[in-house]
Amino acid sequence: MSKASNSVGRIGSAWGWGWENLQFLRMRLAGLRSKEGELASLVAEIDAYRGLYEGQSERRFDDARIFEVGYGARPLRLIASISLGLDARGIDLDAPMLERSGAELLRILRRNGPLRFVKSSVRALVFDAHERRALIRVLARRGARLRLAPDRFLVGDIATAAIAPGSVDFFYSEDVFEHIPGAALDAVCAGMARALAPGGMAVISPSVYTGICGGHLVEWYPNSFARDGVRRSEPWEHLRRRRFVADCFLNEWRVRDYRALFEAHFDIVSVDNLKPGLGRQFLTPALRTELAAYDEDELLSEKWRFVLRKKA
Repeated sequence: MSKASNSVGRIGSAWGWGWENLQFLRMRLAGLRSKEGELASLVAEIDAYRGLYEGQSERRFDDARIFEVGYGARPLRLIASISLGLDARGIDLDAPMLERSGAELLRILRRNGPLRFVKSSVRALVFDAHERRALIRVLARRGARLRLAPDRFLVGDIATAAIAPGSVDFFYSEDVFEHIPGAALDAVCAGMARALAPGGMAVISPSVYTGICGGHLVEWYPNSFARDGVRRSEPWEHLRRRRFVADCFLNEWRVRDYRALFEAHFDIVSVDNLKPGLGRQFLTPALRTELAAYDEDELLSEKWRFVLRKKA
């Protein structure tokens, strides 16, 4: 996947790094109260995949060979898919922490470096047990039990991974493609297209850079809109003054960039703004004039979903 810095960002100062991670920690702590609802929404996303796949392919999702591109440091979607009995696996550049053991932390330190080690340690100590218990409750309501299958969590780059041609029926990826350098995305998509079986599909949902959340500053995450508080940055800071940098790499791609990429490798079934109108309260007439180079639809957004089919 060639994510820059193994998914640890590059902020120009220690102060900037500390500020962003403090805001992220505060957000995660606040989110503990609604964790079960968040995970129920995640399972609902898997149901949505089922509807898309079965509606387009007329095949059973339960029989599909499923693959997640970029399961991340908290691979809850892949864990849930496996626990629900789906034939799912995935790949990420960073090794996951499934058992929350000291041996896993040492492996993360050796493979992914000290910054990822610090983040993984804090997450394991503060959040993971609570999150795992919430997931167990959500799965129980679906008649499923938590299941960890370490062999299904591949570590590597999808562009070069040894995935057999035609061995995947359904790819999905959430909030990942925006963190991959543009120069690497062609190889990523070529690898996916090669691995897709005839009639196979992919659902790719990146957070597009032009949206109000596209700069990935924590104070502009969607769940911050309902809270009062002082922000140090302005709306669409990343498109305008660019004084602050998120703790992650961003390729700064627009919807048109993703569309051109996907058209080269797949047939595009649909393109949807998943949160149309997001941030409208911040788009003043003066700001709209300043951002006239961008369509309003791509400004008032966060994630976009591209439903793709293997070329005939």
